Amino acid sequence: MKPLRTKLLYSSLMAMLCLLPLAAEPMNTVTAFANLKGEVLLDNARVHVQRFVIKPGQATGAHSHRDGQLLIYIRGGVLKDSTGRAIVWKDGRVQWFDGDSRPGGASGGANGVDAGATNSGSTDIEIVCVTLKPLAADAKPPAHKVEPLGYPNIPGEDLLENDFVIVQRFLVKPGQWEGVHAHQPNMLFVHVKGGQWAARSKREPEHAYPHPSPDGEVGWMDTIDINVGHESGNIGPDPIDLIWVSLRK
Repeated sequence: MKPLRTKLLYSSLMAMLCLLPLAAEPMNTVTAFANLKGEVLLDNARVHVQRFVIKPGQATGAHSHRDGQLLIYIRGGVLKDSTGRAIVWKDGRVQWFDGDSRPGGASGGANGVDAGATNSGSTDIEIVCVTLKPLAADAKPPAHKVEPLGYPNIPGEDLLENDFVIVQRFLVKPGQWEGVHAHQPNMLFVHVKGGQWAARSKREPEHAYPHPSPDGEVGWMDTIDINVGHESGNIGPDPIDLIWVSLRK
């Protein structure tokens, strides 16, 4: 009787599973450009970040941006859109897509899709693509008011600010330290030009990071209170060009 009871139990469980609703299809953040294969640099509950390289003469194919999306040009160049209009994108420039409207300064399309563009220059174009993920149904929006990052010793350049993100750019010269500052939740950094960092705080003496940050490096920043006394400095021979993205939603 035991084998029969086990078989009946298995059949009942399978019948119950068949009645359960299918899981929702995951957000499509893998195919941002139809003709390009992206390298995933960061993926967490809030963002999906990819690196794309567009070779000379290569077309991106249709660009899907159903969700809020930020493009950061690590290595710029000239892109020609489907209308034949050529646009110069310099290193460190950014481009925002709402997902359902035309982006500023480039060709767009309805329903979060545009026809893409072609690299009409003679060098590679490298792009970091940050796709925002919707908050989970049971998640609460940030309780804190999201403010721009402030370095006491270094002025920042405001690149973009909307309902979703604040994007800033800082140039840290050799031997320069940022000054003591805080980091809010939900921040990521992107190195347009990397270099050798060091850090110090009230809790730890000055120390160099084990390896220099390469161009195009992306990272998710831990929340740091101002009372920690945190700051970083450029101890390398060249300027560091850094972009910070603060998520508002």
